[in-house]
Amino acid sequence: MHKELSLFALVLLLAAPVFAQKEEQILFRNARVMGGFGGPIVSWSHTNNRTGFGVGGGGGVVFEQFFIGLFGMAETFENITIGQPQLATGYGGLWLGVTTPSHKLVHAYLSAKLAGGSVGVTNFKDDWPDEHNWEDLTFVAIPEAGVEVNVARWMRVGGSVGYRFVSGFEGWGSYGKKDLNAPVLNLTLRFGWFSGRQ
Repeated sequence: MHKELSLFALVLLLAAPVFAQKEEQILFRNARVMGGFGGPIVSWSHTNNRTGFGVGGGGGVVFEQFFIGLFGMAETFENITIGQPQLATGYGGLWLGVTTPSHKLVHAYLSAKLAGGSVGVTNFKDDWPDEHNWEDLTFVAIPEAGVEVNVARWMRVGGSVGYRFVSGFEGWGSYGKKDLNAPVLNLTLRFGWFSGRQ
C-alpha cells in the first residue's frame, strides 16, 4: 500500500507542470483603458471634377494616446438633384487612431479607417436606403493626419487631410474605376471621456 501511495504521489508531482496555469497571452498587455467616445464625422473630397460630401459617425475605446473603434460613412459626389440618378456610396468598419501628446491643448491626430461597403446609384426621390440600386461591393481604406483640439474634458475636435482608396468599383457613367480614389478633408468631433474619469 505504501508503494502504491508513493507511486501515485510521484505521478502527481510529474504531472503538476502540465496542469499548472499558464500565463495568458494578450496582444495589448500593458494597455490601460482611459475612456471612450462617440461622435459625428464630416468629409469633403474632390472626385472626377466634382465635390464629394460625406456624413457619418463612429465611436471607440481610448487606451492612453491610442484609440480603436468602429465607424460608418455615406457619401455623394455632386450636388444632390432630386429625381436625377447620381452616384453614392456607403461604407463602415474598423477605426484606429493615435493622438499625441493628447494632454496638450493642440496635438497631432493620426487615423486609419478600414471598411467594407457598396457604391451604387440613387435618385434621392424615394426613401433612403430602400430605393438604392447598389452595384459594386467595395473595400475602402483612408489614412489621415492632422491636428486635434481639446475643447473640453469631454469634447475634442479634429481636422485632418487624408486619401480615400477604393477597391472594387467598376465605374459608372463618367466615373472611371479609379475616380473614387481621392484626397479627403475630414472634420471629426469626439464626445466622451479621455483620461479614465469624466
